[in-house]
This record gives sequence, structure tokens and C-alpha cells, in this order.
Amino acid sequence: MAKLSKKPMISGGHSRRWWGGFLFVLTAPAWGWSDHASLVWPLLREQPDIVTRSVPAESLRQFLTAEQNAIAQTLDDVEVWAAQNIAHYPLTPASLSWRNSSGPIVERFLSAIRVNPSLSYPLYVGPSPERSNPVVKPLPWSSLSFLGGGSAQQASRYWSLTEGESVSVAEVLATASDEPDLGMDIGLFDDNGTAFGQRYGFGRQPFGNPNLDYGSQAPFHMGFYHLDWLARVAQPDLQRTYPLWRIALFGELADVAFRTGHPYWGWRFLGWGLHYVGDLTQPYHAVPLPGVSTLQALWSVLQGKTSEMVQLVSNRHGVIESYQYQRLKAALAAEEWSAPLLRAVAEQGNTEPLEYTSFVMDLTRASVAAASEFDAVIATHVSPRFVSDPNFEWTGSGFEVGLVDTVRRERGQAAVTQLDAVVAEQLERFSRVASQWIARGHLPPEEAAKRVTQQEAVIANE
Repeated sequence: MAKLSKKPMISGGHSRRWWGGFLFVLTAPAWGWSDHASLVWPLLREQPDIVTRSVPAESLRQFLTAEQNAIAQTLDDVEVWAAQNIAHYPLTPASLSWRNSSGPIVERFLSAIRVNPSLSYPLYVGPSPERSNPVVKPLPWSSLSFLGGGSAQQASRYWSLTEGESVSVAEVLATASDEPDLGMDIGLFDDNGTAFGQRYGFGRQPFGNPNLDYGSQAPFHMGFYHLDWLARVAQPDLQRTYPLWRIALFGELADVAFRTGHPYWGWRFLGWGLHYVGDLTQPYHAVPLPGVSTLQALWSVLQGKTSEMVQLVSNRHGVIESYQYQRLKAALAAEEWSAPLLRAVAEQGNTEPLEYTSFVMDLTRASVAAASEFDAVIATHVSPRFVSDPNFEWTGSGFEVGLVDTVRRERGQAAVTQLDAVVAEQLERFSRVASQWIARGHLPPEEAAKRVTQQEAVIANE
């Protein structure tokens, strides 16, 4: 567990509900960047060893069956580290321990890592934007997620894989980086109305609206690690966030998969962890109310204007994710790899080793520093009805697809230029930390080939 330091992080606290509607600041969509797979492709295509390398697909059941002892030790180590480093970390109930539980092996594992067990976690892939889609029909969205999905999710296309089928490492990683938004972290709290949520030991949902289909994933995808002292005292539940734990968990599971000769699951777990890393580069996932001080937030409560303030932040969050998605997808579809936003993702490589806590603290600190300007540019250069009208609801408004044209028509090309520039700044930060994370999976070519050959032999003999 060389990547797991023992430096304590932040302290939690018991819920104090007097801050009223501020608890529901996170009822906006909890997706960090729309379509994580498209987001990472400009970076992956700059790494030929990942793009050209293939691994054999392997079912989760086969990996778990082969490596039960190594997985048990890894989960034990992560649990000890989390308990020592995250003061508000809710210990995994003993009944869910991988080492001590019994029953179907996949169900045991999903319970041990406390994810939504109603998903099937099948073998599937989303092809590279530079590769032709398979001739067979894609999987229906409903076969991968119980969520309705936003426009980005519904537009994505995925295809089934068979056991042992050769698949590009880049495609495994990119596809997996979207997977936590399919419902992995939904329904995990006591009050979410699920049987597994009542067993997982996370307590009541600390913030967000438990009644929204996606709202309960927010505490796993947002990390408020740099709140001022007043926010920590006034609303300690905002500290009950778990992306650091997810990043460490999936990073260590990736390591054990690579070490034991299961490269498919090494890259898939690495992709799961990459999702949370990407989320934390989005300023709205690192600051509850960008551009609003704690005192201003409290004053809005006293004035009875909390819901208005929250609605504005919610709309700006949704608008910029829609904008980023539309701009990125258009450039990818046209294969305009020299487009500024694609270059922002592709050109910030970083392969330095990382330690989980300092890695997450540093990247969220940078997101916090960028948040106020990010919010201000959105407020200035997007139509006021979308970002400055508390009576307007962006989610489900139907304006997502034509947003870029609307901005250009109503605010001018200069507004598009300014929005592109501020989005590019965030994407450069994503590129730096994503490349650092992806570097964890790099192996010398001869070692990578050796492990793939070993696994193919195992599959052939079964």
C-alpha cells in the first residue's frame, strides 16, 4: 500500500439542519463533466502504447474467483487506511467484509466495496471516436443503467464483449471512466429506500435531495475538502464526502489486478477511479457555492433567499457542463484534434507518482481557486435567462443541444471565445491529473505482453 499515506485529513461532525435549504445545494445533476469517455480521448490518443495495446476481456466473476486472497488483503488495507485518514469515514460493517462473508462471489464483492448491486457490471465497450462502430446493434441504455440519463449519456453507444475477446486498453479505460455515472453510487444511504443502503453503513444522506433519481450519488462525486471554518461549523455534513475513498479503493484494486495478471480489470478499475479524479477538477464539485462566501450564504438564509441562490448555482453548473459537452463532441466528431479544447486535454501530460491524499487535496485546491472566476464568466457570457433567473430550471429545459448556437446568437462570438477559454483552463487541469492517474497502469511492454499471454493461457484452459 505504498500509495496510502497515514496523514489525517479532515474531521466530520454530526448533522446540524438549521442551515435549511443549503443542504439542497447539490440537487443539480451530480455529473462532473458530461461524458467522461469523450473527455479523456484527446489525452489517450497521445499515448500510442495505450491505444495500440489490447487485453483479453475478463468477467468480474472470473477475476474475483482467481484472486480471492489478494483482493481480501487489498480491501483490508484500504479499510485500515480510510479509517486512519478520513475522520468521518463510515467503517464497512463486519457483515459485508469480503474476507468473512459468504454467498455468490460477485454479490459479495459489490457489497464489500459498497456499490449499487442492481447493476450487472457486464463486459462492454464504447469504441474510440476514430474507429468505425461495430456492425451489430449497440446495447440499449437500459441494459447498462436504471437511470434515464442526460443527453450526453443517451447519445453514447456501447457494445457487448465476450469473455476473452481482445479489446483496446484505451477503450477499456475510456468506457470505464463513465461507469460510475451509470448508478454505481446511487441508493447507498440509509434513507434512500433501498435494502442495500440500509446495510452499507453510510448513515443518512448528508446533502442533496434523496428523492431525485441521481441525487444520492453527490456525496461520492463531490469533495468539499477546503471549506472555511464557518462552513465546517455551520454545516458539518458537507464534509461527509467520499471521492478520496473511491479513488484510493479503485486505485488499489487496479494495482492488485495488474500485479496478479488481470490487465483488463486493472484498466477497468483504473477507469473507475479516473471518473472521480475528473469530477474533482470541475469547480462545482469542489465548492458548494462558487462565488458565494459563507457569510453571503448565511445572509441569504436570513433573507429567505436560499432557494434562489441555490437555483442560480444549479443552473450555471448544468449550463457549463452542457456547453463543454457540445463543444467537445463537435470537435471529436469532426476529428479536429488541433481544436483548442482538445489540445487543452491532450497537451498537459504528467507521469509523476502520486499519493492519494496529497493528490486529491492539491487538485481540489486548484479547483477551488478557479471556482469564482469560472462562475463569473458563466454568469457574464451566457444568456441571463439560463444563468441569472432563479425562476428558471435548466435541467430538462430542452435548450441543451442548441446551447452553443444560442450563446453565439444572443451574446456574440466573443462570449463563445471567453467560455472556451475558461473551460480550457479546467480541461488543462484535468489533463494534468488524469495523465498522472493513468500512468499508474503503465508497464514495460515486455511485462505487459507477458501478463496478457499468461491470462490468455488461463482462459484457453478453462
